[in-house]
Amino acid sequence: MRKILKGRWIIFSVWLIATIVLTAIQPDVNAILRERGQQGTSSKSPSVVADKMLKKIDAGKGTNNLIVFYDKNKISKAEMEKIGDCLDKIRESKSELGISNVIDPIHTPEAKSSLLSKDGTTLMVSFKLDKKGKEIDDIQKQFDARLKHSPVDYYLSGEDFINNDYLKASQAGVERSAALTVIFILVVLVIVFRSVVTPLVSLAAVAFSYLCSMGIAAQLIDKAGFPVTSLTQMLLVLILFGIGTDYNILLFNRFREELSHGHPIDEAIVRTYRTAGKTIAYSIVTVFIAFLALIFSESPIYRSGVVVVIGVTILLLEILTLTPFIMKVLGTKLFWPSKNASGHKPNRYWGKASFIAVKHPIITVTLILLIIAPALIFHQEKLNFDTVGELGNKYPSSKAINLVAEHFGKGQSMPAEVVIENGKAMDNNASMAVIDNITQRLKKIDGVGKVSSVTRPEGKKMEDFYIDKQMITVTDGLSQTQDGVDQINAGLKTAQEKLGSADFSKVNDMVDGTAKLENGMAALTTGLEKIQNGIGNGSDQPETLANGIATIEKNLSQMSSGVSTLSANYGKMQAGYAEMGKNYQQAAQALLGVKSAIAQMQTLVTALGQSTPSVQSDRNYLALKQMTNQLSSSLKQITPEGINTLNSNYDKTTAGFKTANDNLSKMAGGLSQMADGLKKTESGLGQASDGIGKIVTNMNDVTKGLGQMKSGQQQLASGLSGFKQFGDKLSDVNRGLKQISDGLGKTNDYLAQLKTEKTFHIPKEALADKDFKKAMDTYMSDDRKVTKLTVVLSNDPYSNQSLDTIDKINKTVVTGLKGTVLSKADSGTAGTSATTNDMNHILSRDLAKSTVIVTISVLLVLLLVIRSFWPPVFITASLVGAYYTAMFVINSIFLGMLGYEGISSFVPFFSFIIIVSLGVDYSIFLMMRYKEYPQLDPREAIILASRHTGGVIISAVVILGGTFATLMPSGMLLLAELAIAVITGLVVLCFILLPFFLPGMIALPEALEKIFSDKKKENLELEKESSKR
Repeated sequence: MRKILKGRWIIFSVWLIATIVLTAIQPDVNAILRERGQQGTSSKSPSVVADKMLKKIDAGKGTNNLIVFYDKNKISKAEMEKIGDCLDKIRESKSELGISNVIDPIHTPEAKSSLLSKDGTTLMVSFKLDKKGKEIDDIQKQFDARLKHSPVDYYLSGEDFINNDYLKASQAGVERSAALTVIFILVVLVIVFRSVVTPLVSLAAVAFSYLCSMGIAAQLIDKAGFPVTSLTQMLLVLILFGIGTDYNILLFNRFREELSHGHPIDEAIVRTYRTAGKTIAYSIVTVFIAFLALIFSESPIYRSGVVVVIGVTILLLEILTLTPFIMKVLGTKLFWPSKNASGHKPNRYWGKASFIAVKHPIITVTLILLIIAPALIFHQEKLNFDTVGELGNKYPSSKAINLVAEHFGKGQSMPAEVVIENGKAMDNNASMAVIDNITQRLKKIDGVGKVSSVTRPEGKKMEDFYIDKQMITVTDGLSQTQDGVDQINAGLKTAQEKLGSADFSKVNDMVDGTAKLENGMAALTTGLEKIQNGIGNGSDQPETLANGIATIEKNLSQMSSGVSTLSANYGKMQAGYAEMGKNYQQAAQALLGVKSAIAQMQTLVTALGQSTPSVQSDRNYLALKQMTNQLSSSLKQITPEGINTLNSNYDKTTAGFKTANDNLSKMAGGLSQMADGLKKTESGLGQASDGIGKIVTNMNDVTKGLGQMKSGQQQLASGLSGFKQFGDKLSDVNRGLKQISDGLGKTNDYLAQLKTEKTFHIPKEALADKDFKKAMDTYMSDDRKVTKLTVVLSNDPYSNQSLDTIDKINKTVVTGLKGTVLSKADSGTAGTSATTNDMNHILSRDLAKSTVIVTISVLLVLLLVIRSFWPPVFITASLVGAYYTAMFVINSIFLGMLGYEGISSFVPFFSFIIIVSLGVDYSIFLMMRYKEYPQLDPREAIILASRHTGGVIISAVVILGGTFATLMPSGMLLLAELAIAVITGLVVLCFILLPFFLPGMIALPEALEKIFSDKKKENLELEKESSKR
């Protein structure tokens, strides 16, 4: 210390130069923060991983933001047109503004339901913003220039604009608090030291350490990527000015005390640092360790608190070098104009409190435990991450979000995005079925309002993509098919009966008979020609001729009758054959239809098994699959080619019937004319020659017709031989049709059960549909390996209910992927609620971890300083008790009385660190004084130490508490809650735990020992008295 005093001017010069240089070259921390943003999660957090996957779908660069237009009286058509004009200017300047993916209800009508509120008062425009290094305030001005002619109010909001407004609010709060802190400390120091110089010198010394610390921290933030948040500067201001002033009070008070003992200035400084200086060094080490523990935190926000380590290190250097310089240079003038050089007087409150605690330790400790116990028992950790709620309606970004929440629903403005990434493309039915199943599961979660995905782009089921809907068509078709099969069966039975009743065995005889008839007609024609010739030669046997003619006429009559009978039989055969043909053709076409329907059924049944693996073990499903396979196999031989062969035979037979009938008609006509000719011959042989000539001519025609008729009969016989085989097989076909009908009935009964089965199945043709492709482009990456599901929450995205919902969403997605074709896919949830949920988990883990680390560290330091076991344990218990009491108080105020859902997320953590790290200072102040009385009884020593340090500790608590109290008018809920928590903890520590609990615990072992020893004496006396009797 004496060397430091000798080189004091050099030391001062170094401090001055370092402060000026570091301040001059200090980067703008707020600008860095605005550029980087405030990260509350680590790079490995699920929401961060999900956000990276999401960027593979959403190619637009930047962050999601909004323009919100609002007219409380409803946006009119004219206003809508003007808003459209403003948006045209925005779209024209997309490159200059750095925006992309602009979606509004005017240029994108299909999004109208999502972007225009039902009451017509609020219109949203979503876009992505790439700042490109520009300040948000400058971007805001660019937007304002293009929206200045908007007919309604408008607000810019979203991640970038909310963060910018929050930083503004935080910065304004810190600046306001810093000014109040300086003023407050000046006032308190003037009152404590009754001096004008002491406060100014103390603040100047702390200012040196703050400026140097901030300069170094800013360089680390800028060059080394050191974490930074809106709390960085605030923490440094509060801690350095708070504890720096406390340490100065202790040092200056001890310095004044040493001067009052008549010591020279140099000696007084040396003695001051030998006692109070050592206490301060231990205290700073404790604060150093407490804040250094933040380096183990997951949250970048908590790790940013490590900047305090830099601050307290610089503060320690300042106290060891610059403060001695001030003491040496100013000497007694340091306390001008005060004449009192005796230091703090003994504190009566601490003296009496410690006396009572030592005298009645059991009662004192018991009462304090009863007071603090409820704080431990009823402690609840409900955190609030609502940045927008903290801003209220005072900023445009928060105003916009509140309008959206009011007119669209709280979850609409900040939906969650579930992301699934697979190693293979997911544009197939099996993957789509899994995605749709997860969509349905998410929809059922309490707290989820709407879920949109590639299979439900509008948040509603596409009914045509579900088995139940498809089964309605299938079962209806199967019912009709079954009816058709039954009709076919009946028709084929009729055809079989008619084919069976038709005597096709005589057809060959008919062919032979027709041939004989043809020969007879030829002979008859020859005979008639001879008769004609004979008449022509003047034959002298007219009677003989007449008798011959009569005989011929008689034969012609018989032939005519035979031909008529033959014609009639042909007619009947043709009619029966036509009816048979009609039935057989219906049967053939129906069989082809049944075969096609069963093939479709096979495809559908296979798809059902693939999309719903659980059904593959179902007995009904297996029976259905077996039946369709059997039906398909039984109809395998029914082919269009076979039907064509039958049709060819049928056509030939039909042609034969037609030829036969035509020729029979000609024969009937010819025979009739022959009869007429013979009658004329019989009447007058004179005219016989002419009549016979006509007969001969007609007979030739008949003979020719008989030849053609025979040919037709031969075709008929050939065709009917094929139909005989067809008829033989109709019986087998009918039996098969009966089985098909029964199988279709059973199939229909089973499929009817599936009408309630909401199993997803998308046909291949739907995947190629251009409208569905739009959905895939929106909800899937270009390679189809990544897909997203947009989840609109029912509650406020920052609420605890929404955070619980996010946990349920993550579990549901993992469960939904397990055991499916996407079982190896990665998944996660992005969005405000997901990020907040991750922060909640991280901060809770950090709080639990840091609590253990800091508590153990403080205990170890106290063990090292006090060199005793139980007092450090008691002090540590006091610090933890003060923290939980502070949490109980702010929970009661903000949750119980004011109705908030939770306290600001950073309050518990930083309250614990500040209460413990600063509270241990006061404990060390007390215990270091306690150690100065080794010759006294511990109970007397703690009372004396309490009297002498009580005033200093109270002054320090008042200054530190007042420093945090300056956060109250900052306008930030976070800062107000932190102030109340720290003040409460310090007050409980200063006025209850340290003056009552710690002395009581020190005196408790002896008091308990006395009670037990007294009880033992009583028992011995009773035994003696009883033995005398």
